[in-house]
Amino acid sequence: MTKGAFAAHIGVSAGRISQYIAEGKIYGDALEGDGRSAKIRPAIARQQLQKTLEPSQRFGANGAAVLKPSAVQPNLQLAPSDAASAPPPRLTFTDDVADQLAAERLRQQQITTARLEREEALEVGRYMRTDDARRQTVRAVSEAFKVMEQGIPEMAKAIAAQFGVPTHDATHALLKVFRDIRAKKAASFRTSADEQPEHIEDEQP
Repeated sequence: MTKGAFAAHIGVSAGRISQYIAEGKIYGDALEGDGRSAKIRPAIARQQLQKTLEPSQRFGANGAAVLKPSAVQPNLQLAPSDAASAPPPRLTFTDDVADQLAAERLRQQQITTARLEREEALEVGRYMRTDDARRQTVRAVSEAFKVMEQGIPEMAKAIAAQFGVPTHDATHALLKVFRDIRAKKAASFRTSADEQPEHIEDEQP
């Protein structure tokens, strides 16, 4: 059957038949010959169109006749070779895959935003590196102890004058007590510093 005759047979234009062939909706054993002179095997072509056309095309004005069985043509089953020549199904993204991709993009954007905010806060002095904070704290405490130790001779003179004891003895006693206290506090401070977390939750907006 010619393309024009088959087009009239199913109620569409001849150009539509050529379009079906170009799109792979009529293929394989439904075609006899090649090119513009190819002829159509109507029974096989009708079965292929029932599978390859979209529902809206099958039920549309141009394709309504495709679904109606021919009174003179038997309902032929496709041979295994027909099924093998069918075009492969198209791969499409499901909604779940699209949602997963969108969620991953959002997570990456959040990570990047958080990193940029931390870098900005570090530059303006709102954040401080843990090692830098520990070094500065140790330096400040050491300076405080040094100032207090330098004041012990003056305190010893005052105690010696008030209680009538030698200045040397008063100085020796004060230094001993002070250094014992300093050693205990230094050990306590090291323990407290080691227990501090590397990161502290920022409660500021």
